[in-house]
Amino acid sequence: MTDLEAITTEEIADWIETTLLVSSTGHLSRDRIDDVASAEIGATPAKVSMALQVMSRRSSILASDYPFMVNEFAVLRRATTFADAYASLLLLTPRSIARQTVRATDTAAMGSLLEEISETALSNFWGPGGKAINFGYPSKRGRPESFDQAVVWLAGLMGLQPGRGYRPPRRKDGGVDVVLWRPFSDRRSGFPIALAQCTIQGETFTKTSDVDLRLWASWLAMDVDPVSLLVIPGTIRAAGPDWGQLSTVVMLIERLRLIELLSRGGAALPENTWLPETVEALRSLMRGAEL
Repeated sequence: MTDLEAITTEEIADWIETTLLVSSTGHLSRDRIDDVASAEIGATPAKVSMALQVMSRRSSILASDYPFMVNEFAVLRRATTFADAYASLLLLTPRSIARQTVRATDTAAMGSLLEEISETALSNFWGPGGKAINFGYPSKRGRPESFDQAVVWLAGLMGLQPGRGYRPPRRKDGGVDVVLWRPFSDRRSGFPIALAQCTIQGETFTKTSDVDLRLWASWLAMDVDPVSLLVIPGTIRAAGPDWGQLSTVVMLIERLRLIELLSRGGAALPENTWLPETVEALRSLMRGAEL
């Protein structure tokens, strides 16, 4: 493969994971990683070593839910409960091999898949009893097409009253893809609510303003101010400036947090054909697949 861009250590770690994902053996020796990384993406052994440290950090965070193993001799793929979810998020990540090659224009399907994964994961945000609904437009959850009526529908699901603010009928989803809340048994108002924007775009900071909490406070009669979330399929280096910039304005839910949230509950993810089709397409492109 040529002309692929993998610059940061996070992206090189993603490239190693993808190589393992499409590999017939699911195994790479440390020496072989250096050779393939140099040939495929022009990465130096020093960069590869740093990327492997990133993978080790991911493993320490997700523990048995991380679908790869890293040791001093090799890296390998392993079966985990949410391996398919992790793989989907990996390939949905901007600048991933899939996004740069076989899925360059498949934005509608990719966005829908991220929303489905996010809906299941975010239902566990507040632990047992939490609820989440995909509010994004167009919807697979039976919401009315008109935004005005969709908010009334959402309020009914949540046990709230619609607000008095004007809701433009032509508006699609008000920037909100998933709504999550944790009701109490008394069914009264005054429970935690969060509004999530899910994006597969590479430029994430511009998406932090998509959810206008003041407008939503006029559309839904919420006694408690909602939390604003930004959900992305990729990872962001915790010590880097991007994380600090984003976390000051929105709560960021990235790939590792999504997998952690999935592991908190027992809900199964819906099956999708996008992942196996994408993996199969990548196998025909990556020289390192047959290892």
